Amino acid sequence: MKIKQVDHVTIVVKNLEATKRFYGELLGFKFLESVKLGDHICHYFKIPGGQKLELTEYLYHTDDASFKPNERGILRHLAFEVDDVKEVEKALDEAGYKFHYPVDFTSELGVKNGLVKDPNGVELEFIEYI
Repeated sequence: MKIKQVDHVTIVVKNLEATKRFYGELLGFKFLESVKLGDHICHYFKIPGGQKLELTEYLYHTDDASFKPNERGILRHLAFEVDDVKEVEKALDEAGYKFHYPVDFTSELGVKNGLVKDPNGVELEFIEYI
């Protein structure tokens, strides 16, 4: 058995339009297509590097997730490597998305990084290797 690569990451959306704007306009991911699959619609974006982001829109009411970042057994965050993490922080801050972990240098890892939540409360890390 051989794993070839990560194919996609799925986020169940709270607000589809805000989420499409966040990933499409603010982060620059390319919209690919929307596919209706019975009780939900999957909206696909291409992540730089070739993987996909799948935004799942259920056609019926679902509850919001609630978790703390230090709970066991959860996916904590999704991380993206960037050229200039301060530029990302500034652009997202200007769009109303304030980093809850402001960009700082993490000497143990040799990176500048920061954390922000998307419109769905999904934590994202942006990393600049130094």
